[in-house]
Amino acid sequence: MGLNHRVEWMLQTRKCLDEINELYQSGPADMGPDLLDRVVDLYFVTVDQHTAEDTDAFGDVMTRMAFAGDGMVRAKLAERMCREEIAPLELLRALACDDIITARPVLQFSPCLREGDLISILGQVDQDHMFATAQRVELPIPVTNLLMQLGTEMVLVAMARNTSARFSPDGKERLREVARSCADLHDALKLRCDMKRGHITRLKRLANPRFWQRMAVSLIMTEVQYAEAAAEQLLATDKQEPQVDPEIAEQPPEQEGNPYSDEMPGGIISENELESVAKAGDVEKTVEHFSTLVRLSQDMTRHCLFEAHITALLVLCKAHKLAQRTFTSLLLLREKHTGESTNDTVGLMRRYDGMTSETAQRVIRFSDKRQKADNAEKRKSDEPQALAS
Repeated sequence: MGLNHRVEWMLQTRKCLDEINELYQSGPADMGPDLLDRVVDLYFVTVDQHTAEDTDAFGDVMTRMAFAGDGMVRAKLAERMCREEIAPLELLRALACDDIITARPVLQFSPCLREGDLISILGQVDQDHMFATAQRVELPIPVTNLLMQLGTEMVLVAMARNTSARFSPDGKERLREVARSCADLHDALKLRCDMKRGHITRLKRLANPRFWQRMAVSLIMTEVQYAEAAAEQLLATDKQEPQVDPEIAEQPPEQEGNPYSDEMPGGIISENELESVAKAGDVEKTVEHFSTLVRLSQDMTRHCLFEAHITALLVLCKAHKLAQRTFTSLLLLREKHTGESTNDTVGLMRRYDGMTSETAQRVIRFSDKRQKADNAEKRKSDEPQALAS
């Protein structure tokens, strides 16, 4: 492509982008996300032909369009841009400093954010953003040093679990110091090759069955165990206070005695209190408050929060008509506590918005009935063996 042709193409592209942005600003609100999607599609189709100026032009328009919309528009854009090898840097920086739902995939996955970018961003963001940064595939020493200075224990544990993170001698000493009072960090450091005095010491610790027993107790609890606990809890509840299926009784959801009623008895924790303790990162208070709201034992509530498939948490929150912001707070606490990030956050939020509370309640009732039926079948099959013995 000749120079003159190249300049003409760039000017026409910039003019087209400006016209799209004007239409975005002045058009109907529901048109905005679709227009932004089209600009992003155009960017990806032409990215191989871009100069640095072209990339900046696209980035300028996409930034203005994205930040004129709501948070979900930016979150979707972040998901699309986060793994690209060539992406507008200013756009990525803006997304990385946005709400954590938007910022997480960019901070965690974007290969375009270099050491200097990350250091600049970390001076502007909160602990959730630092936690996401601590899980990057490449984490050089200057970045880990800054995270060490600014981050809480949660961030330090995430870095220690990240095998690609590199630490300075001072950083390693800081980790050892914090590990004396933090069991999670202590166990994470035991598995790092760069934190050992020698390979023989590491092999001895890995061969110690007590170490793996502690890891299993703290990190592994099978679905079968919790399914059995759930069945026992449901059966005990039925014996204490038999309940009529709302579908059979044709009772409205707000009627007295319905477990999903919006009206909370006196002394019950409010949803705002649950959201507050979840945002504060208080695991025990969150389990206690959530258990009260959804009327499950604390063990079962803890399992749904941190160990069961994330769909279980989604259905449980929706069945009890919790707001999306509360579900998001619980989701972020789950990520902090488990150290595992959530894939496709945007899709998950869409599922939450798209599901009705009635659908979620039907899912739970079906699951309860299925569990009871399986237990009854199991007892029935066990009877001949008991008689034979």
